[in-house]
Amino acid sequence: ISMPSRDRGLHAGHHHFRSCSPLSPFLSGPVEPPSIKGIYYRRARKVGELDTSLTADLKKEMLVNVGGRRYLLPWSTLDEFPLSRLSKLRFCRSHEEIAQLCDDYDEDNQEFFFDRSPSAFGVIVSFLAAGKLVLLREMCVLSFQEELTYWGIEEANLEKCCLRTLLRKLDDLAELRREEALQRQREAGRPTVHTSRWGLFMSRLREMVENPQSGLPGKVFACLSILFVATTAVSLCVSTMPDLRAEEDKVSG
Repeated sequence: ISMPSRDRGLHAGHHHFRSCSPLSPFLSGPVEPPSIKGIYYRRARKVGELDTSLTADLKKEMLVNVGGRRYLLPWSTLDEFPLSRLSKLRFCRSHEEIAQLCDDYDEDNQEFFFDRSPSAFGVIVSFLAAGKLVLLREMCVLSFQEELTYWGIEEANLEKCCLRTLLRKLDDLAELRREEALQRQREAGRPTVHTSRWGLFMSRLREMVENPQSGLPGKVFACLSILFVATTAVSLCVSTMPDLRAEEDKVSG
């Protein structure tokens, strides 16, 4: 089921895409001047999932199904992105070549199927049509980067604010991975416990001293330690009492 008016853009669901840029044409707000690709934006459109009779004229356009969402894209929309995955489908001459670029192909309807994120592809289609690429806030940045790589879209095409957000998130992820790698190196650098009797004894002794909850020996050791500390503290307090010190002075005198 095609949209009632092609002037409405790809489809009415574009307001669900939340961009980090307040200038995104897909958010409600002040109307921006039409982009130079406006004619392509009106021509590229989403079609209904139930319209099974729809076929594409491969000389002019392609029918794409991504995660159950179907789009009609004119080839002219892809002229500026010859290295993208969709553009490469234009030059396929056999089913083997098509199978290398998509997950399935319906020859009767001339429909290309992709088992990818439909939300991310909706943003990419909007970029191919209107020339603006934004991030999806509700989607993992790393997953969105993988989607861009899969479809053959360079990260440099992102809006400046979105590109800064992507790079910052990637830096945070790289730092986290470095910390995890250092932690693994520290754990790998710890001396291994020998399987000999002496090594086993030392391991149990260390566990008893460091962890009172390790078993009965650990609890006994903890109680003895507390008793020893308490006895020492009481002895020090008693030794400072005046009467006791007077008796000690008499004995020494």
